[in-house]
Amino acid sequence: MTTDQSLKERLVKKLDSADERLLRILDVVIQEYSSDFSQPNENLYRLVYTSARSSRCTDKDIEEILEISRKNNSKLGITGILIHTKDRFLQVLEGDKDKVMALYEKIDKDDRHGGSSMRYCEPVKGRHFIDWDMAGKKVDEDKIQFKTNLSEQKKRLYRSMMDGDLSSYKDEGMRVLKTFLLVS
Repeated sequence: MTTDQSLKERLVKKLDSADERLLRILDVVIQEYSSDFSQPNENLYRLVYTSARSSRCTDKDIEEILEISRKNNSKLGITGILIHTKDRFLQVLEGDKDKVMALYEKIDKDDRHGGSSMRYCEPVKGRHFIDWDMAGKKVDEDKIQFKTNLSEQKKRLYRSMMDGDLSSYKDEGMRVLKTFLLVS
């Protein structure tokens, strides 16, 4: 038996006995630290915006937004996440620059939120949310510290993103968001 085969067999046995939470954490680590998550693309952009949730925007509205987004984004090659609280949105869009910008312009006109502010829009080497046509997460910010195992530093980074700190939307911020969504 070759060393590679032996290693694969041992790994399979370990994974078969692992719990789901451990596997989710392992998946995050693999995706974060493997070579770029997608093929380099000169036109790949990440756009992050925050906005104020309209008092008329219900949780059912958000579920509809996510369902439509997943369907449409898949066709457009756009990936990302939508984090929402009782009064705020933070959304990350990744994809072709023109498609991402066109989608943001459409989102900006949606009356279920207001005060949209683009926080980050830059070319990137790879996607952080490659398998997520549009992930969604409702966050009770008053209870965040009790529902996650993030370090205090990562919690501060998450809060700075929700507060619109422009310096927090780089790769480390995206790693924190993805880890937070998967393990909390």
